[in-house]
Amino acid sequence: MTFFKGSWYENVPLFDPDDSGKPVFKGLRARPLGKPEPVLEHSVALKERLDSLANHYYAEPRDWRRIAETNPDAIFAEDLLWETAPVDENGRERTGNVVLIPRRRETR
Repeated sequence: MTFFKGSWYENVPLFDPDDSGKPVFKGLRARPLGKPEPVLEHSVALKERLDSLANHYYAEPRDWRRIAETNPDAIFAEDLLWETAPVDENGRERTGNVVLIPRRRETR
């Protein structure tokens, strides 16, 4: 597989081939998560998205994954901003919820 230079998946290993050398699974292993150090606390406001937070803090909307990795309690990144339970409140914004913001990513 080929990825763009600087991709989050650039250095993720493939699955090991079987004894015949044929790939068992044509995909990637799980990407190891970093352990970024949180430096700011951001209170969620209406209509915010992780990419807009990344653009605000890093001037790079694609770095939303860094914010998600710093808040590992959320299984899905969207859970940082939106309610999922109870069902009748599914989709309600978590206004005032605190999201940890890490330092800007170092260049790879």
